[in-house]
This record gives sequence, structure tokens and C-alpha cells, in this order.
Amino acid sequence: MTITQRARRAATARLAAGALIAAVAAGGAAAQDQTAAGPATLAQAGAGGGPKTPLPAPTPRAEQPGQGRAAQGKPGPDSDWPCIQPKVGALSYGQMWAGPPLDEAIAKWRDDPHVADLVPLLVARRTKRDEAQAAIDRFTAAAGPEKNAQLTLLFAGVFSEINAARSAVITGIERYARKQRALSERIKEASLKLAAERKDMATQMSPEFQKKEEALNWDTRIYDERAQALTYVCESPVILEQLAFERGRDIQAKLDN
Repeated sequence: MTITQRARRAATARLAAGALIAAVAAGGAAAQDQTAAGPATLAQAGAGGGPKTPLPAPTPRAEQPGQGRAAQGKPGPDSDWPCIQPKVGALSYGQMWAGPPLDEAIAKWRDDPHVADLVPLLVARRTKRDEAQAAIDRFTAAAGPEKNAQLTLLFAGVFSEINAARSAVITGIERYARKQRALSERIKEASLKLAAERKDMATQMSPEFQKKEEALNWDTRIYDERAQALTYVCESPVILEQLAFERGRDIQAKLDN
């Protein structure tokens, strides 16, 4: 594979990862559509009507990362976690905030319209840090003598929203991994059946066999593309955690000691 081909595949995987992040956070419905659609629908949706090069002969698929304990009959609490990155559940604000306690502020931040308006900008991953810092500066100036209380509310909102988004992504990744595992088992079963049927030349040339092989090829392609996209999706919880730390530092820097 040339450097250009590798770059193109990596770019495709990143685009797929963006769609996958939205799918897993939204409940995983979109992630199911490709498999449920079948090869005919996929052929219409894909550019050019399908793969440009023949897919390799069907073989049983390797297990997804994170399947080890379950496959060995030793399921653990994180047996559905497919990522190399360690799974970290809900964040604790004490890790990133040394200001006033947030317990009360977390319950009340939405009641302040100025805070509620600014939080979406600060939690958006597309918002650059200098843009966020400028918005925090304006918010601090407008708060006047109440700035400590207002800044506490602001970080409470930022922390709550990032934590909720991150938890949704983690839940979605685990659900997605279970679907990948089910697809892997389906591919393995279909591969073994086709291997047995392939021994008979008449069966191998039949239209029914050709349809089964086509369906297996599409399932294999979907599995591989999803596995590649998942590599990028697994970075999302870490990126969101880093964002919470970053916003916490910037907001906390405006507090009066």
C-alpha cells in the first residue's frame, strides 16, 4: 500500500469516526443501519456501487480488542470495552477544580441565563482555546463583584455538560463493541458454512451461493471499516477529559484568591 493510499484510508477512517461518535452518543441507531441495510442498499449508498478491488477470500474474523476475557469464559466488568485507552467512568471535578465546591452550582447553573448561554460555546470541541478564553474574559468583566460565584456556576455548567457527553460516548462505545462482537460471530459462522459449501463445485457456482458470498464480503468490509473508525472514536473520552481540565484552568484563573 502506497503512502497516498494509507493517507486516504486514514482520512476515510477519521470521517467515519466522526459519524460514529455521533451515532454512539445518540444511541447507536445509525451504527446499525449499514449492517441492517444489506449489500443491495449498501451498493446504492456507496460511491461507485461497492468495493473497487476484490475483497480477500472469506475467513473467520479476529476478535475485537477487549473481547479476551469474555472469549475465554472470564467476563469482567469491562469486557465490553474495546479501546486500548483505560476506561475511566464519570469524571470528578475535584481532579480539575480547586475553587468553591460545585455541588450546589451543578444543580443551579441552568437557572442563570448568562451562564446557560456561554456553556455551549465552551464545551464545543470546535471552539479554539483563545476564543474560549476571550469569552471567559468578557463573562468575568460583566460579572463584576459577583464574579467568583458566577465563575463557579460557569465551570459547574461546563463540567456537567462535558461529563454527560463523555458518559454518553463511553456507553455508546460499549454498545457498539457488543454489536461488533455479534457481527464478528456472524461472519465467522457464515465463513465456515461457505467453506463447507465451496467443496461442491455445483453449489459454488449457484446464484444462492454467490449471494451468500457477496453478503459475507460486505459484512467483512463493514466490520473492518468500523474497527478502523473505532480507533479514532476511542480517543474521544480522553479528548473530552482534557477539554474539561483546560476549561477548568482557564475559568479558575479568573477567580479572586
